[in-house]
Amino acid sequence: MDDVQELIAIKEELERIGDRLRKIFPPNHPQFDSVFEDLGAAGYYIREAGDRLESTLKTVQGDEETEIE
Repeated sequence: MDDVQELIAIKEELERIGDRLRKIFPPNHPQFDSVFEDLGAAGYYIREAGDRLESTLKTVQGDEETEIE
């Protein structure tokens, strides 16, 4: 698996983790209010990590195109 494919796989895994967290603690979960702040922070950092990976992907893909030319 090359670098780009590996980064895409990690980004997709982060998205799945975020989805799983939302399924475990939906707004109607009895403990939702107790975990809201921590869960919100976790979701924020998961999305932020995905954004950073997206930026890394663009850089890596741009570098690969430059190397091919």
